Amino acid sequence: MRISNELLRIGFAFVFFFFLLLPVSSEPYRWEIKLEIGLSNLNYQFRRYVEKFVMECSKEGISVWIYSTYRSRAVQKALYAQGREPLEVVNLLRQEAKLEPIDERKNRYVVTKLIVSAHNYGFAADFVPVVDGKPQWYNDELWLRCGCIALNLGMEWGGMWKGFVDKPHIQMKNWRKVATFNHLERLVIE
Repeated sequence: MRISNELLRIGFAFVFFFFLLLPVSSEPYRWEIKLEIGLSNLNYQFRRYVEKFVMECSKEGISVWIYSTYRSRAVQKALYAQGREPLEVVNLLRQEAKLEPIDERKNRYVVTKLIVSAHNYGFAADFVPVVDGKPQWYNDELWLRCGCIALNLGMEWGGMWKGFVDKPHIQMKNWRKVATFNHLERLVIE
């Protein structure tokens, strides 16, 4: 009976992720990703890259969970404070950004390098490879395979950065030039 339950669980995970990647129309590259965030807040140019990234990963047998896309300035400010400011300040900023509070343990780590990010303009997404319904945060082989797919599609992958390596992060190359052109009034480097 244990084997049957395990097979059922694996089968459910496969079916669940398979249905996440079904086309929702006959247009090329129009895919629906039913996760907690979706891709609708991404810049339309970058959204195409992310959709193609998800499809290419799927072709390679890799399911990915896109868990962060657009971030408001308030959210970015709260994340930037994490690991840099006292817990009380961080949680006040998180409250203003409508984020859950964190504890002292989580406040030991810096989670973003920039106070103004590609996320603020919809030119970045964070993902994690998934196996059997579980995020694979420590599977270097899967990170590398996904990172290579992103690079081959012309995106920048945070796993290649020097110093602050950010494996879950993909972004449009030269996003600052595009963000400046499209959102001149919103681009403020602090």
